[in-house]
Amino acid sequence: MSELYTSYIETFLTGLADYARAEAVIDEAREQEPTYVTISQHLDADGSPLIVALAASVDAFYSLASGYSGVSLDGMDELAVDAVGELFNVINGHFSSRMRAEGRAVSIIDPPRHHHGAAAPGACEFTCTVTSPIGPMTLIGTREEFVPAHAH
Repeated sequence: MSELYTSYIETFLTGLADYARAEAVIDEAREQEPTYVTISQHLDADGSPLIVALAASVDAFYSLASGYSGVSLDGMDELAVDAVGELFNVINGHFSSRMRAEGRAVSIIDPPRHHHGAAAPGACEFTCTVTSPIGPMTLIGTREEFVPAHAH
């Protein structure tokens, strides 16, 4: 795995802890639960597209939304999608800043997109299962957008 992708995964895990109050680790042995929502965002990394995405189970999704917003958003789908999208945007902004500090050009190109259910990427640059007390999630990196959804 490239240094860029390793840095992204580290930044993502730190962001979950810092902003959603969710300590998490990579656990490739664990299987993903059925996906409730997939959120993606288009970045540009050193002149090449990098699409990062998070696929979360229903429990993990609502826990992320509630952890980030500071209030329970269980069952409030639209608000929860907005909260998780904003969390993803904040984490990706920190990744961009971190990479720029290291002399790499990483920019956010588009706002987060979401799709209810699983979205299957083509060729992945990386994919890993993230486990935490809030539930398992899958973190994905690819070169082409695969989430068939509108921006929120």
